[in-house]
This record gives sequence, C-alpha cells and structure tokens, in this order.
Amino acid sequence: MTIEKLNMVRNLLTTLLLFGLLSCDGTEGDTHSPQQLGMCAKEKMATDGIVRLSKIEVYPQFLDEYMKYATEVGEISLRTEPGVLTMYAVGEKENPCKITILETYASKEAYDKHIASAHFQKYKQGTLHMVKSLVLSDQIPLNPANRIYNFIE
Repeated sequence: MTIEKLNMVRNLLTTLLLFGLLSCDGTEGDTHSPQQLGMCAKEKMATDGIVRLSKIEVYPQFLDEYMKYATEVGEISLRTEPGVLTMYAVGEKENPCKITILETYASKEAYDKHIASAHFQKYKQGTLHMVKSLVLSDQIPLNPANRIYNFIE
C-alpha cells in the first residue's frame, strides 16, 4: 500500500462521520444542529444501554473495500437510528488494518433494531470474508453522566 493510500485510509479511519444525505424522514439535511444536519433526534441512554468496543482486524487486501462498507453503515446508522448514539471508528497508526469502533446504543432494543436493519445486514454479509478477527467487548462507563455526542457535520 502506498503512503498516499495509507494517508487516505487513516483519514477515513479517523471517523465514520462523513457528510451524508439521509435523515429520519428521507429529506436532505442542513448545516446547523444535529437535526438540521439530517440526524434523528437521539434517545437517552436507558439502564440497559450498551457501550461496546468492536475490535476488528481486516485482511490488508480488503481494507479499502471494508472502509466503504463501514463508512456507509456508520453514517446511515447515525443519521436514521434514534437509538444509535455513537459510532466512532479509529485505526491504529502503525497498523491501519486494526480498527476499533466505539459504539453506544440507547438500549438493548435499539441495538437489536440496529443489527436487524438492512444497512447493517448489508455491511455484515458484505464484509464477512474481509474480517480476520472480531472481538466485541462490552464496557461499563466509569462516569455515566459523561455522555459522548456523536453527529455528522
């Protein structure tokens, strides 16, 4: 992989927050508040909310293609699912094939809806052969009052 491609991948891995076109009602977004940016009003974290680190290693030959799938599912999920509160992906500087995604869901029900969604199923089925390893690690917030606000600019 060339340095130019590595830099491009690093930029993509820094965030799944690319400017998109979808909103909850299918209209285009604006540029001021999260709702005006085309995002759903978000639910509050319930007692059964989920905070998860997804640790993924992608085969190097599939990294560019994987990023297209991951970017798409992250963007659509944040814009259209009120229960998807955070979806923030980063890649290791020394090994961009090692990706960690911080995911937060308002509730178990929100998570179940997310994994049943057409856009998540497209991602999951489309990337199965690209993923070398996957570890899902549920977390406990040390300070539940400290919230992460994740939206697309």
